[in-house]
Amino acid sequence: MSKNEALMDFSNIVLSYAVNATIHLGLTPDPANGQISRDLNRSKDLIDILDVLKTKTQGNLSDDEEKVLSETLSNLKMLYVKAVSPKEDAETKKSPKKDKKATKKD
Repeated sequence: MSKNEALMDFSNIVLSYAVNATIHLGLTPDPANGQISRDLNRSKDLIDILDVLKTKTQGNLSDDEEKVLSETLSNLKMLYVKAVSPKEDAETKKSPKKDKKATKKD
């Protein structure tokens, strides 16, 4: 096996997309300029590509490859949901029940 073949195994391809998705989610600095920026549309595109890859390779992956792809995709989807709904996370941390109790007493 040549060095190029070793670098381009399936798991490395998946992880390459995953790293780029985290960069576009604003979770990792861009190695080109060291800056953190967000492009949620691009991160969604990368996650969607991995989703298509999962569908198209179903039944053709080793157990390890399937595990890497599934876990990576699951983690990226959770990170994306958190990135697009930060206000909802902040609101759930507040205690809205106190306000409702106060309203009921009035």
